[in-house]
Formats: sequence, structure tokens, C-alpha cells
Amino acid sequence: MLSEEEVRAAAEAAIDEIPDELAARIGEVAIVIEDSHPEDLMGIYDPVGGIQRVIVFREANPTAEDVRTTVLHEIGHFFGMDEDQLWDAGYG
Repeated sequence: MLSEEEVRAAAEAAIDEIPDELAARIGEVAIVIEDSHPEDLMGIYDPVGGIQRVIVFREANPTAEDVRTTVLHEIGHFFGMDEDQLWDAGYG
């Protein structure tokens, strides 16, 4: 399992991949790392009080590539993409 620091680095690298014009629409994104979710989710996009949060669950993301996919999947939800669209785009 990746350490919290490795997950954070992979998540931040994924955020850095987002094109500037899209990143500007999102604003600041807080990355929250938690160990696990009771339903084995890989991540959650959570816009709380105007703060965009992506929560990444370490146990469900064993590699940096998994973290990348999870972060970009959750950011896709910000842009209104549903699960089918995200799977079709390769972020399932």
C-alpha cells in the first residue's frame, strides 16, 4: 500500500495534469487522504461550502496510477460527468 505521502504526491500530480482553462473553473482543490471507506470506494468528490475536495482512500488505490485515475474520475464529477461517461473516458 502506498504511504499517505505517496498518495498525496500522486493526487497532486493528477491535479497538475488538468489543463489550465479547466483548472480555473474548479478553483482550489483540497486533497484529503483517508485509509479506507466502509463501502470500498476509491474516492469521493465532495464540494463542501464552496471548497472542492477530493477524498482518496489509500487501501482502494494501491498504485500511483490508481490514485491518478481516481482523482481525475472525481474531478470529472465536478464537470457533470456521470459514471458511464467517466468509464467511457477511461476514468472508471
